[in-house]
Amino acid sequence: MNKRIKIIAEVGPNHQGSFTLAKKIISKLAKIDCDFIKFQLANPEKVYSADAFKANYQKKNDKEKSIIKMSKKNQLSKESHLHLAKICKKFDKRYACTAFDLNSLKFLVKKIKIPFIKIASGEITSIDLLEYISKQNLPIILSTGMSTIKEIKNCISILNKYKKKNITIMHCVSSYPAKPEQINLKFIKELKKTFNCNVGYSDHSMTDEACIAAVAMGANTIEKHITTDRSLSGPDHKASYTIEEFKALVFKIRNLEKILGHSKKIFHPDEVENRKMARKSIVAKTKIKKGQKIYLKNISFKRPGTGISPMKYKSILGKKAKTNLSQNTLIKRKDLKL
Repeated sequence: MNKRIKIIAEVGPNHQGSFTLAKKIISKLAKIDCDFIKFQLANPEKVYSADAFKANYQKKNDKEKSIIKMSKKNQLSKESHLHLAKICKKFDKRYACTAFDLNSLKFLVKKIKIPFIKIASGEITSIDLLEYISKQNLPIILSTGMSTIKEIKNCISILNKYKKKNITIMHCVSSYPAKPEQINLKFIKELKKTFNCNVGYSDHSMTDEACIAAVAMGANTIEKHITTDRSLSGPDHKASYTIEEFKALVFKIRNLEKILGHSKKIFHPDEVENRKMARKSIVAKTKIKKGQKIYLKNISFKRPGTGISPMKYKSILGKKAKTNLSQNTLIKRKDLKL
């Protein structure tokens, strides 16, 4: 059977820097059939220089002029993240987190023991993070928004420096929100062909179709940003699904898993039963007396398919009937002298 699609609920900074809201989000997501609840951790002073600036979408969605101040007000303490990991476990969900600086990453790996390392699209050239990750023995999820094939190759080369890693490459378009004409899902096939590894999709669009199509194209991991309220002030809310929207999307993905099924032909019991009804068998076109030979002129092909297949009609031509055969009834091998 096909492996289960990994679904990541990306909370990111959408907890507004509130531990209470973060807990509330986890409790709501606990009722949804996703696999990971993911947050973000950064020390803004180590991420942003004095020359750092906000993206246009951030300017629209958050009134704070300073990107450092914006980041700070949407951060939770390391201690809070430790508690969130425990809360996730209590609800039978797995905590995950993206780090944006080396100290934060080391904390996540050593103290929380995250299940995988997520490399954000913007960190694909962060050599200090990549060198550290190359020495770890954890699965890696690599987002590739804004990245060229060459940049992805260089990044993976560093990650595999000491040992070949279990890497899932995430196709991603770093627009918030991403418009349908920007999504370019066919690139998933190019990533699979070029890198011969698992490929997933990190979605910033506002419709279900992109995630559904990505799964149908073979994505093994889906990441979706979620929020409790898109009207809240903050950088990511406008490009996030509400929890109810996310719940509906997850239901569709799980149903699609069933629809996609297996890579080999499987016959289910009801289909086997219906085959008996829908296929045809060799039938006596006329009454055939005991000892009479079977000729093409006195047979026909009719339902059900519980007798001799029409494909094998030549095997009974010229054979004699062992008993009288009624018109319009199945001819069975036990009725023939073979």
